[in-house]
Amino acid sequence: MNPKELHLKDVFDSTKETIITELYDRVITIPIEARTALKKELFAVIGKDRTKGVFTRYGWHCGVGDGEKSKLFKWENVWEAVYAGPKFHKLHGYLDKVEILEMRIDKEQLEFIEVLWVNTFEAEQHLKAHPTSEVPVCHTLCGYASGYLSTVLGQPVLVKEIECRAMGHEQCKCICMPIEKWGDEISSEQDYYQATSMINELDEMTEKLKTERDHLNKANDIHQQLIEELLSKQGIQKIVDILFETTGLTAFIENENHHVLVHAGHLEEPLDLQKFASKQTTFSPYSKDFSLLRTPIFYEQQIKGYCSFVYPNEEKPNDLDYLIIEKAGLTSSIILLNENIKINTEQNIKRSFLNDLLESRLTEEEMYKVSYYLNFDSSSSYWMLAIDRNKKDQENEIEFNEELIRYINLFLNERNINTIVSQKLDKIIVLIEYPSFENLNMSQEKFIDQLLKHCLHRFASYRFCIGVSTVIQDFMDITMLYKETLAALRSTNEQSTISYFKQLGIESVLFQIQDEVLIDRFVDQHIGKLLSIDVEFDLIRTLYAYIDNGNSINNTAKKLSMSISGLRYRLAKISEILQQDLTDTQAVFSIYLAINILKSKGNIRI
Repeated sequence: MNPKELHLKDVFDSTKETIITELYDRVITIPIEARTALKKELFAVIGKDRTKGVFTRYGWHCGVGDGEKSKLFKWENVWEAVYAGPKFHKLHGYLDKVEILEMRIDKEQLEFIEVLWVNTFEAEQHLKAHPTSEVPVCHTLCGYASGYLSTVLGQPVLVKEIECRAMGHEQCKCICMPIEKWGDEISSEQDYYQATSMINELDEMTEKLKTERDHLNKANDIHQQLIEELLSKQGIQKIVDILFETTGLTAFIENENHHVLVHAGHLEEPLDLQKFASKQTTFSPYSKDFSLLRTPIFYEQQIKGYCSFVYPNEEKPNDLDYLIIEKAGLTSSIILLNENIKINTEQNIKRSFLNDLLESRLTEEEMYKVSYYLNFDSSSSYWMLAIDRNKKDQENEIEFNEELIRYINLFLNERNINTIVSQKLDKIIVLIEYPSFENLNMSQEKFIDQLLKHCLHRFASYRFCIGVSTVIQDFMDITMLYKETLAALRSTNEQSTISYFKQLGIESVLFQIQDEVLIDRFVDQHIGKLLSIDVEFDLIRTLYAYIDNGNSINNTAKKLSMSISGLRYRLAKISEILQQDLTDTQAVFSIYLAINILKSKGNIRI
């Protein structure tokens, strides 16, 4: 058989034995069972993915070889060589029949071929040993067709099996297209045509393992330092100091309300960290200038804060940074848990002490002894707040108050104010050492306004009222502060949610009477008849202005922009309704007090 004289289409007119003998220098036979056993061995040793690559490349080389042989013969055009490909397939016993279902070309360039493979050996062998496959299995045939077509057409062609008898289809079907026509769809298949060295991969894996080992060693060293600081009770500031010293990265720890507690390195505050809350370690850009690697700090099965690294510009964390930040988060959670237990214990002792003081359960000697232990100077000055709210749920009252107390303590601790916060009669009581408050250099009004905004930020659906006491110089008078705050609290209303005892008049004494009925009876006794008639409070306001202006007709008329005759008529009418002489000083004082009570309770605005 002389290839230069023989036409390609006539090659396959001879017997199979003749064709093989003439085309190939030497041919060996491999029993199909042996090849199947080899495939099974390769599965076990190098895995399915690598085995697929081995047989795909084996088929490719076989196809390239036959493609080169076909080019030795005569042909009218390249498509005769393409149609000879199925005959080469059958020649090697890969299948029983090949049908080209569709072929599209454009200007002598291949665009698309759809081929049906009947009874391929790879699908047959798979079904003998296994149930149906989830993916195609004719790897050798795909490689062979790709190698053959690429050789005879002189352009990279890739064949992909889209139906396979091993998957349960009637026969196997494949698509043949130039690589550039496939796009991203075929990117994963191309990897199987690239020979890779397992030795090189093992070397790469060894290097990765060495790197991981070094990372683990360094992370373990840092973790050891963190544990040592934990045992030495240095606190969370030392944690961020260690992180900054060992990594060179700015580090900070924040609480659950996203307030930065401690930091080391350069940190541009304040930071808006609310949107970066997450239950796992995350890396996120904060702005165009820097990004944050953050890990949550857990205790009591809740997120109580975050530990973060700062990365300037385009820098990104490596695997070691992730290991370090998570170990730091774990150590921080233990430290914060210990601190929380310590704070809660101290707060409970303080609350018990305050309640004992208000109930007069301690002797003077016991009081001084406990106050010294709790760092409360018995010779210092103090003032008190009583906080109440509009909505109450008896079922969750204790839980809510504990949350509110914790939130108020956070506000006070951030300002280094020496305080005791407790609850009594469903109200929150705050005892404040006055000198520690004075260090803030702000007025009581501004301080209370900030506290109120702090509470509303966390509990926005509530309306809080605050009663404020005077300042005492004797620690034994704390019970008096408590009574003052309750008296001031009772004078709050919807229009005035903050009341100062020092601003109350004589009515403050009445507000210390716990029985509301007695106060209402006092008001009714002195101005009840006038209230029943004066629905719009015009006469009440006139009477109040008259008393407030020292019973002067002229001054009151000017104040009310009223004629003197008109004022005299009103006063006479009021005197007649109340059956009281408005020149009687004692009677007028009681009336004035009753009107002030109404005003303090918010029942009337003057």
